[in-house]
Amino acid sequence: MKRDNIEFLIAWLDALRRDDRDALRARLDPNAIWQGLRDEWVCQNADEVVDEFAAGRDRFGEIGALALIGAEHHAILHVSGGDVQAVEDIPLPDGIYNVFAISNGRVIRIDDHADRASALVAAGLGA
Repeated sequence: MKRDNIEFLIAWLDALRRDDRDALRARLDPNAIWQGLRDEWVCQNADEVVDEFAAGRDRFGEIGALALIGAEHHAILHVSGGDVQAVEDIPLPDGIYNVFAISNGRVIRIDDHADRASALVAAGLGA
């Protein structure tokens, strides 16, 4: 399952790279939620998630590295370096972690984390 979830994120990133919003949307549950670093930063459905994720790709511009971490029902996308130093006034010295909750081949939820430890816990990989 971990490998499947990593491969899921590789396909997600490929669709994002190609700006294929239909492919991104097809990998999301219609009621998928994306919770950003602040409570008020939330997307309530697949269309909002796709629009915000695509805008974030353009907003961050350059990145230095990315890592994919697989878990049983989650996958973590870690993006760091380059322009990924902060979101508004929230510093991201280690980049940002997007924790994808995956069920039946679709994303049901994405939660952002500013540190590795909390992302690992959210994905069921930490204490």
